[in-house]
Amino acid sequence: MRPHVHLSGQLICRDDAESAVVSECLPRHVELTRAEPGCVSFDVQQSDDPLVWQVDEYFTDDAAFVRHQERVSSSEWGRRTAGIERRYVVERERDVAPTTRGPLRTAGISLDCADPEELVRFYLALLGGRRLWGDDQASGMRTDEGLVLVAQKVEEYTPPEWPGTAVVHLDIDAGNDLAGAVRYAETCGARQSEAQVDSRWAVLLDPAGHPFCITTMVWSKDAE
Repeated sequence: MRPHVHLSGQLICRDDAESAVVSECLPRHVELTRAEPGCVSFDVQQSDDPLVWQVDEYFTDDAAFVRHQERVSSSEWGRRTAGIERRYVVERERDVAPTTRGPLRTAGISLDCADPEELVRFYLALLGGRRLWGDDQASGMRTDEGLVLVAQKVEEYTPPEWPGTAVVHLDIDAGNDLAGAVRYAETCGARQSEAQVDSRWAVLLDPAGHPFCITTMVWSKDAE
């Protein structure tokens, strides 16, 4: 099976002038790259720091990735951004053959909301990780542990009622400091649910009203 090639990391501009070059050249660079044979996805987004740009790209195989690198080196993007610092990691990820026999793989968890960008910003602050993509309809992120969360816009969205509505929710590790973890979540924009069912975990609500638990009761591999 052919590996996917995954490049991720950051463009680190030294000043506003370099960042302006990125802004000017990026739309055409994205357009040309996404049109390349073998490009699976390509995303470059400005982070909360205006001098830092998050880069995330997938290619079907090494040959496609090398062709991309060769084209970029002689392109306007390559010439004008050559002096900008790059902190990249390249990984090769094996495909899993399509099957109906299982086991299958988890692609991510989708969360309905009215404002995808707001919800992704909240979970990036709460859990860490990096933004994968974003538009008016959906925004995606990957946590530092590898979990993909997708916030997707729903017209006339109504938050779930908890307790009372059956929901799938996230459980978040508090370490050994439940109260401290709850305070941190609140600084990120969470609020505590009025209903609390057990002192071993705290139920909070994210900006879209989804309940999630912070707990010290976490499964450990050492317990096997």
